[in-house]
Amino acid sequence: MDCSGDRVVLTVLAGVTLQCDGAPVALSSLERALLAGLAVGAGSSSDTLVRWLYDDAPPTSARNRVQALVSGLRRKCDAPLVRTAADGYVLDDGVTTDVGRLRACRDRARARAQRSEVGCLDDFRTALDLVPEEVLLDVRPTSAVELERTRLAAERLGLWEEHVAAAVALGRADTVVADLALLTALHPFHEGLLAHSVLALASVGRREQALRVYREAFERLDVELGVEPSDLLRSAHARVLEGDVVPVRASDVTTVPGADTALRRPTAPRTLPRRSPGFVGRAHELEAVLGAAQQVDDGPVVVHLTGLPGMGKSTLAVEAGHRLRDRFPDGSLHLDAGRTPTGPDAGAALGTFLRLLGTHPEAVPADVAERAALYRSLLHERRVLVVLDDVGADVAAPALLDLLPASAGSMAVVVSRRDLPWLDADVRVPVGSLSTGAARELLVRELGSERVERDQADADRLSTGDDGTMASIAASLAEVWEQLPGEVQEAAHRVARLRLPAFSAWVLGALLGDDHAGERAIDALSALHLVEPVRHLGQATQFKLHDVVARFLRGTDTHDDDTSPAERVAALLLERGRPAHRAHPTQLLPEPPDGARPTSQATTSQDAAQRWDRTSAVRFFATENATARVLADWVACLDLVGGVLGRAAPDDVDAATGRAFLDLCRAWHLQARASSSEQAGRLAESAAARLVDAGHPRAAAAAQVVTASAALALGRRDAAVAALDAATAALDGVHDPVLAGWVANGRGTVHNDYDENEAAAVAFAQARALLEPTAARAGYRQATLELSRSYRRLGVLGEAQKLILEVVGLLEDDGDDYDRGYVLDAQAEVAVALGRGADGVELARSARAWAVRSRDAFVAARARRTLAGALRLEGRPAEAEAELRLAVTELTALGRQLSAAAAWRALAALLDDAGRTEEAAEALRLEREASAAAQAGGAPPGASPVLTPPT
Repeated sequence: MDCSGDRVVLTVLAGVTLQCDGAPVALSSLERALLAGLAVGAGSSSDTLVRWLYDDAPPTSARNRVQALVSGLRRKCDAPLVRTAADGYVLDDGVTTDVGRLRACRDRARARAQRSEVGCLDDFRTALDLVPEEVLLDVRPTSAVELERTRLAAERLGLWEEHVAAAVALGRADTVVADLALLTALHPFHEGLLAHSVLALASVGRREQALRVYREAFERLDVELGVEPSDLLRSAHARVLEGDVVPVRASDVTTVPGADTALRRPTAPRTLPRRSPGFVGRAHELEAVLGAAQQVDDGPVVVHLTGLPGMGKSTLAVEAGHRLRDRFPDGSLHLDAGRTPTGPDAGAALGTFLRLLGTHPEAVPADVAERAALYRSLLHERRVLVVLDDVGADVAAPALLDLLPASAGSMAVVVSRRDLPWLDADVRVPVGSLSTGAARELLVRELGSERVERDQADADRLSTGDDGTMASIAASLAEVWEQLPGEVQEAAHRVARLRLPAFSAWVLGALLGDDHAGERAIDALSALHLVEPVRHLGQATQFKLHDVVARFLRGTDTHDDDTSPAERVAALLLERGRPAHRAHPTQLLPEPPDGARPTSQATTSQDAAQRWDRTSAVRFFATENATARVLADWVACLDLVGGVLGRAAPDDVDAATGRAFLDLCRAWHLQARASSSEQAGRLAESAAARLVDAGHPRAAAAAQVVTASAALALGRRDAAVAALDAATAALDGVHDPVLAGWVANGRGTVHNDYDENEAAAVAFAQARALLEPTAARAGYRQATLELSRSYRRLGVLGEAQKLILEVVGLLEDDGDDYDRGYVLDAQAEVAVALGRGADGVELARSARAWAVRSRDAFVAARARRTLAGALRLEGRPAEAEAELRLAVTELTALGRQLSAAAAWRALAALLDDAGRTEEAAEALRLEREASAAAQAGGAPPGASPVLTPPT
């Protein structure tokens, strides 16, 4: 295409090429794929682009990689190419693409065809020339890419149909006869192209050949598909026989003119039941069903709704069907498959559907197979929704498979209580109970707001399914519950008693004393939809009891005082965690006293076979952290520490030692993950004293490191130095390079926070040397990152950048994304120091987003300060000022006085640049106050994190 006047030209359909100011740009395979996705409109959000690039197996840092790809493309092209959108990226408006030209030519051709302009044929040809037979060939194949290839192929075929129809209508059939011969050879069952071929041949005087094309199509459809030609093809044949093949108005090019009125489709059937007037909630489930309807152009779609009795599956299906009325203009068909005890009669259902679709009763075949073939033929090229409700698990596959659409444009929604092994659904939607808010809204609709407000307590019980409402639920569950073996019922009761937010299959194995029994229990509970899968990025799949089932089980539990399930699961978690801990990149906290007696033979053999590497260890703890915290509360509250440790450790381990280790773990979590330094410092200091008395020097040193970290976060330098000295003393005579490395990290942080950059660099270099040969990758990563910060402050930017790239590589290797926000913030600082303001803005915003997701309030606030520096560099002082003031507020609330002082100092410089000298002087005064508060170890009264830490 001629784009000589455009600065940036991108082609993707025939092959991905990029030209900037007339010069070709070399692209990597991932860059080609990214540009292709943006050009065809496959999605602008980062998550959509990740699926486009990596399918369902993205790397750990996929979003960061997309950002890196965009940054690289921007550097390669001086002209605007990709701009940042709300949640991702889009091509700049000035980029010229072949996809854009295709759409422009297509729209112009259609408009001119409506006005009967012969020039529309040239426009159709131009559009078709832009789309080759095979598209996106040099784009990495993923599911999303293949879907787009299929869509573009269908669009190309549709353009050919419009082109030949317009040519026949305008009396220019001679220009498309040869094309139609090739197209019908490639698509021998495409009745639209066959009909146009028949008319085109007849209109150029080749009547005998036109009739031969029809006869061959008739025989092919009859022999290979068992169906008769469609109304469209039969009408074209009739027109040739009658000699009526004169050109028609271009506005009619999408249909065959002259078709007998009696052959037109009947009014679209609408047999869905009346929708519920009180429908509330179900936003997520509705979105899934409605979203599935967007895929029907690529092929028939089957949606499967499953769930316990009484959850509202049928109501949801009917509501979705009514909302999709416009999406399926040719009708909606409904079958209540559970209406009869023996299940649905497929032949009778097909007969009903055929009559609804316009087949005369006398023309409905007697044979079920013939009915199914005619049904598929009628649905071909129609857009129909089929709802099959209350399908029993014992229904044989052939009984209902024939009712499912077989061609693009239509969709089926199947509703059942259990999974159907014979149903290959495209989208599965589990339907649970209503949320409390939605249930309350339903009560207001049914009873009125005054009644609900007046009987508040009763409304709360009804909304949450407590008390009396559980009787009806229990009755519905009884039929399902009785199908479970006794050991599975017992395991479900015990796990409900623990109130875990989610649990792995091994938990049921611990409760039953057999891993294999636990796996069988999960399978049984899943098959009946009594548990739901829980999936999070970077974690193994876990399960949770359906909330209705959990309330039912707790209401019928007669063993509330039995603590053995908690004790058993906690001991097994401790045992399973030991080998994973040894491979985990965070090695600060030592293990509790070594285990001597395994809990179960099955678990021991499983752990022995497990080869733990860093990635699997990180995944294990990311998955089980929530379980560990809940069990820690059980152990502490019920005084089970000695019992739990006694299962996995020597008999001389007492409960006091266990509680000290538990407090150390809590302190580390509060400091490292929740930014709760006051509480963390108190817990760590107390644990250190008890661990010294119990004769555990390594654990005591670790506690002192946590104490120092908390003290430093609160601006208490003397306390931090004293804690680090105590850690060094505890390690006297103990060879432990990991803890020694953490102590060096702590000393470097002290120097770093007080701008003693050379001393900080020495300490962090020492920490790197100590930690590099160990498994403590997190400590080594921190030392490397902080050394890069020290180099940046010393002006050694090349070394700083080199070290940051090393940290990024370490994050990739370790599979731990928690620190990614901190790393991105460091990258943003270097970008600002190098004068790259735009990169700094993007990196700082990404850093804050990561920190918010990780609930790291300090890094989130710090990233604001870095963002302000980048905005200032970009000439956006008002935005920079707003970010700095927010950073001051957040850092002060966290008690991070030194960091708040740095933000005041940056704000003063910004205000001074703007000539606002009095305000700048006030900012400097507040900076001195914050620095003084830090030196005094003070924090503002009532200070609390701005991000809620996890409980």
